Amino acid sequence: MGIGQECLASERWTRRAALTWTLGLVGAGAWLGRKSPSAHAGQAPFRLGTIAITWYPIFLYHLPVSVAREQGFFEANGVQVDDIVGARGGGETIRTITSGGLLLGEAAAAAAVLSIIRSREPFVIVGGGTKAPSDVFWVTLPDSPVRTIQDLRGRRVGYTSPGSVTEQTAILSLKRAGIDPQEVRLVAAGGIAEGLALLRRRELDAAAMLGPTYVTTTMETRIVFHASDYVPNYFQTLILARRSLVQEHPDVVRGFLKARRQGYERMLQDVPAAARLYARLNRMAEGAALQAIRIAGVDRAVYHSDGRLVREGLLMAEEGMRIAGDMGPNDRIPWREIVDQSFLDPDQRIELP
Repeated sequence: MGIGQECLASERWTRRAALTWTLGLVGAGAWLGRKSPSAHAGQAPFRLGTIAITWYPIFLYHLPVSVAREQGFFEANGVQVDDIVGARGGGETIRTITSGGLLLGEAAAAAAVLSIIRSREPFVIVGGGTKAPSDVFWVTLPDSPVRTIQDLRGRRVGYTSPGSVTEQTAILSLKRAGIDPQEVRLVAAGGIAEGLALLRRRELDAAAMLGPTYVTTTMETRIVFHASDYVPNYFQTLILARRSLVQEHPDVVRGFLKARRQGYERMLQDVPAAARLYARLNRMAEGAALQAIRIAGVDRAVYHSDGRLVREGLLMAEEGMRIAGDMGPNDRIPWREIVDQSFLDPDQRIELP
C-alpha cells in the first residue's frame, strides 16, 4: 500500500504528520511540456517559504497550486514556494498557519472567516480556492436500511471536524432536503478515516466521504447522497494571506494568485498529466487518481476556482455557518471588510455580498 493510501486508511492523521508531509517527500517529476522561463530573470524571487493547504496532499484542494509549482509558474511570477504542508479540516489548518507563522494558506471557508472575525487573526481573504462540494458525499454499509437522505431522520451522521466543509454541507443538504438538522444526530468523527472506522463498527449510520478516499479504500460502502445534489455552489476553501504580506509585499500576493491561475488553466488543458502528478504525490495508482479527479468534476471545471470568488458560493458558505450555529440568525459576514480582491486579475473581481 502506498503512502497516500496508508494515510487514507489510518486511524489518526496527526497534526505533526501534517506539518512534516511536504512536497520534498517526492522527487520533482517531469510534467508534459517545458517549464515556463522566469519572468523575473536576473532577480531572485521572493521566498514565500512554506504555505499550508488543508488536507494536502491527500485531497484535491491543492492541485492548481501543485501544478503551478511543478510547472515553474511561481518562479516565473517572482515567488518561491519552498514547501506545502497540510492539516485536517476545519480550524486545524488555521492553527497550522498561525502557529507556524506562515504567510499564506488555503483553509476551509468557515474556519477562514471565523479566524478573522471572531479570533481576530491578522489575515485577509484574497481569493477563492475550491468552489463546489462535488467531491463530498455520504456512504453507508451495503446492508444498511438507509437508502436516501430522507432515511437519515433519527440516525447518526458523521462529519470530519467542527467548522469543516463536511459539517457545513451535511447541514445544508439536510435543510434543502426538507429535513430539520435537529432530527439527525451529527457526530464529529475526527476525519474521513475515523468516520469510516465508526461506520464499520456500526457507531454511525452514514459517514462523510471524499472522492480520493472512495477510490482507494478497500471498505465496501454504498453512496447515500452527494452534497452537490443539494448544494451545487458552496466555497469549500478560501485563500488567506497574512496582513503584513498584503501590506508590505502586494506583488507577492498578486504573483502567487497569478501563478495559481496559470496552474489551474494548465491542469484543465492536460488532465491526465495532472492526475499523474496527484498520483505521484500520494503514491497511488494513476487510474485511481484520474477517477478521483473525475468524481470531483475537476476536469469539467466545476470544482476548483481559478481564484475568483462567486457570490452564491459565498452566501451558501455563510448560510451553512449560520445553520451550524457559528453565527446568529441575524448575523451577516462582512465580506467587503475581510476580502481584498485587488490582487486578482480585473476579470476575476466580483461585487461582494
